Amino acid sequence: MAISAANVTSMVRSLIAETTAKYWTDAEITLYVQLAMAKVLGQLYPWLWEKNKTPSDFAITAATPTYAMPSDIYKLSYLQIKENGKKLKYISEEEYYKYASWPTGEPVAWTYDGGLIRLIPTPAATDSDYLLAWGMKNLDEVTDFPDSVRALIAIEAAILARAKDEAVTAELFETRKMFEQAAIMDLTMTTVGQIVEMADHTEEASLA
Repeated sequence: MAISAANVTSMVRSLIAETTAKYWTDAEITLYVQLAMAKVLGQLYPWLWEKNKTPSDFAITAATPTYAMPSDIYKLSYLQIKENGKKLKYISEEEYYKYASWPTGEPVAWTYDGGLIRLIPTPAATDSDYLLAWGMKNLDEVTDFPDSVRALIAIEAAILARAKDEAVTAELFETRKMFEQAAIMDLTMTTVGQIVEMADHTEEASLA
């Protein structure tokens, strides 16, 4: 049985022993749930990635070096050339000087530039179907998370709520720890009997 958003709110109010808004308003509970979602997303990102990764088409435009993050991507993992599957190399700011003077051409690397994605070298041609951007999709609603994680979100929200009246108990932290372990166990394997397959090429061979 799926845990709904209403179930999460009810669980939070049960944990703070206030079933209807008095000391904690509905708006506060909503805020605590949203903050708890952000915290859990940060904590469990490596485990959430496998189930929630998604590719987005990434067009390139001639003479345009920087691009906005795809709209439904929370965090970008890598850029892949659609035609041959090769990845663009991610470079750090320390390496950028090696590529800064390259003439325009087919991109072989990328980095971040003020929150934008910078392709290196700057594309010499326009192609609406050149790259795939692989990343984890935005998890904007509590129901975007698996059931095991929704329970953890409710507990994290209750801890935030309890901080308001300075009544966070050791038992609540123990409950959080128990549900965090259960969520990680649930997310560790995306399918029952999952087999890890060896790639047919090295990481270096996959780079453009």
